[in-house]
Amino acid sequence: MKVEIDHLTLNVESPDVCVTFYTEVIGLTAENYDAWKEGKAKFPSVRINTHNMIHFFPPNMWEELGDLICTPGKANHVCLAFADKEWKALLKRLGEHKITIRGPFILGGSRGTGTSIFVTDPEGFTIELKTYDND
Repeated sequence: MKVEIDHLTLNVESPDVCVTFYTEVIGLTAENYDAWKEGKAKFPSVRINTHNMIHFFPPNMWEELGDLICTPGKANHVCLAFADKEWKALLKRLGEHKITIRGPFILGGSRGTGTSIFVTDPEGFTIELKTYDND
């Protein structure tokens, strides 16, 4: 069986702040952000890679979808894995933005054991940032 994560959706108070954090600090690419700002999309997203995204649902989406989605604070964390070159650039950006880092820790993940650090995004969600020694 081939199954993979397609996207993660976070209920956030401030989609603008989240898109800025995930693009400028984490280094992901914004999607539908301009369309959302112009009222042509219901929510903005960031792309992790060709197959994975994070969607940021603003408060009006929580009301629209009701019981279909969880309320803020129900998420545990998301883990993003970085290759060595991107890992070094990420650490630099985290330092430049004075982001508090917890770790490093040696932890298991979908590809085995790697080095993980944890940061908190502007909405209070925990993000595990991981690199694998064999990348």
